[in-house]
Amino acid sequence: MWWEGPMRVMQYNLQVADTAWMDPKKIAFETEQLACNVVVMNVGGIYAWYPSKVKYHHINEFLPKNRDLLAELIQEFHGRNIKFVARFDFSITDDTTYLKKPQWFARKRDKTPYFRGEKRMGNWSLFLNTCANGGYRNEEVAVPVIKEVLEKYDIDGIFFNAPMASPCFCEKCQEKYEKVYGVSMPELEEEFAPDWISRCTKDNIGVIYQAIKETREEVPMILYYIPYSWSFLGMGRIERDSIYERYATADLLCTESQDVLSRGIHGGIPETVNTTLAMKAGRRNDEALRPFGIIHSCPGMDWRHVGLPTAEYLPWMCQVPAAGGILWHSVTGYPDTITDKRILKAIDKVDHMIVKSEVDMDGARSKAEAVLFWDGGEHAIAWADILTKNHITYDFMQDYAIAGENMKNYRLAIVPQGLLKCAGVKETVKEYVNQGGTAIIENLNARETVDFADVLGVTSSVSTSEYLKASYLRFEETGKMLKQGMDTDKLAFRGQVLYCTPDTDCECLATLVPPFAPVEVTGAPPERASMPVSHTDIPLIMKHVYGKGEVIYLPFALSALTREFRLMDHYHLAGNMADCLLKQRELNITAPSTVQVTAFETAGKYMIHFINETGERPIRETIPVHDIQVQVMLSENVQVKSVHAKIEEQELTWEQTGNCLTITLHQLDVWEMITIAF
Repeated sequence: MWWEGPMRVMQYNLQVADTAWMDPKKIAFETEQLACNVVVMNVGGIYAWYPSKVKYHHINEFLPKNRDLLAELIQEFHGRNIKFVARFDFSITDDTTYLKKPQWFARKRDKTPYFRGEKRMGNWSLFLNTCANGGYRNEEVAVPVIKEVLEKYDIDGIFFNAPMASPCFCEKCQEKYEKVYGVSMPELEEEFAPDWISRCTKDNIGVIYQAIKETREEVPMILYYIPYSWSFLGMGRIERDSIYERYATADLLCTESQDVLSRGIHGGIPETVNTTLAMKAGRRNDEALRPFGIIHSCPGMDWRHVGLPTAEYLPWMCQVPAAGGILWHSVTGYPDTITDKRILKAIDKVDHMIVKSEVDMDGARSKAEAVLFWDGGEHAIAWADILTKNHITYDFMQDYAIAGENMKNYRLAIVPQGLLKCAGVKETVKEYVNQGGTAIIENLNARETVDFADVLGVTSSVSTSEYLKASYLRFEETGKMLKQGMDTDKLAFRGQVLYCTPDTDCECLATLVPPFAPVEVTGAPPERASMPVSHTDIPLIMKHVYGKGEVIYLPFALSALTREFRLMDHYHLAGNMADCLLKQRELNITAPSTVQVTAFETAGKYMIHFINETGERPIRETIPVHDIQVQVMLSENVQVKSVHAKIEEQELTWEQTGNCLTITLHQLDVWEMITIAF
């Protein structure tokens, strides 16, 4: 299949008012110059970009009358060996259809429709949300449109945009809800069954997918995947799905990592590691198919006609291929209408960098040292950030796809707060540690701790504290390895604690120093700042040998501390805990915490990627990092043949001593891939 090879994707989000100036030959040439070999363009749904014969399919009023623009575009792209993926969006349509077929549209509880764009300036028709269970999205419009395009045009793939269902209270949805759950639909959308919106979305997508395969089986369908357990799209809550359920009605998946700087610093701009997480979450356990990573060129849809700051945009894009994904650019318009030319220059630069990595990365599989149990929630996201800043390579173990046999590939497992209760996690971790694995387990749930007490090394007597402020984590003598690189006897602490007692064979590495005063009087007066209790035997970090392996148990949420305060001490503590268990990392990196590291391998090769995101967000200018030290522990009798910097081609030096390979990368600007051949 063409889509199993290297891809560099360009999505032109076309504006109907620009249609008359579209020159297919010129657009195809400029796409080729940008090193893209797949193009995604509007074809149907909201607007038909061809002379559609399907009733109620709104045809773009700006289409040329005496020629078929879509056919010309496909011909020109194919002439340059660029695959053409048709973009469809049936989530909204115009008011003329609503007036004739109001039963096809999503309804709020009061039966009013969802209006879209009613405040938009200019001479535009009004759009409204369609119902995922209604005729427009299914057999009466969407299916005949899909079949019409597949039969008439030589498209290479289909991308189904905005597939999510709207919360709808129409009679059809109410009947379906009662049939599925055996109860009446709730009065409020917040009270819907957790999987209701997802179920409606999947049922609708299944109809589309079947229509594609019945018409042209070889054409792949590409579908969105939401990697987090929360996503607010202005139309209700969209829950994270299993990628395996998504693959039941799709051939390929894409995730979208918008760097929405328009939220502002205080509005919560996305995590630096956002794109990498999306790629890891979109990867199957068998790594058979790589996910697409859609990166918008703009700092938010309200500013979609200007580009992201180039220094921010470059590493954000580079995270996709460096994490094993396929980069998918998303721009507004096409080259002639993109007036911020910095966008095109950045895309051109990144795509040509990707070309340099493709041969070595073909067929590569992740070579991570740790596995992070993942539910897409805030604690798992925080642990991903912790591992990234400590340069510990990691993969995800999805909570819906626990695979014990895959655990043997990792030396360290991380179980964030809330994950221990997920089905299969306790059993998988117990067997893994018993066979010699190591684990860091964060858990504040008393019941789960008691149920797992034999592995954690605590007694069955536990209770939960109030939220503690003005308190500290104190290192015990047995835990002095945890303060490596930190000349202090304690660290800042805040949060709830699960009070528990270490069993006789469990080491206590750190303890709680309780609050010395209520927060409102901690500084008034300083003469009374002495701590009334400087030491307790209440454990905060414990280490326990179980079977052939070891566990470090945290009866508090370290992830909450890093997420809220971003103190380097807490990141450093986590890195020291990992080193305490691993003894020696297979891949040891000395570089600023703002450098992301991922690792892959093929037969006879080992690839290490470095992404530089040094600087205050949004990154204003590229700040090079110098003299990154890399130490790779090799298997016995393995000889290194060559070491190269393949992308930026910066100077490096290396030497092998026994089974230890030491590399110095003298400069990193944005993205480098070191390839080690054996």
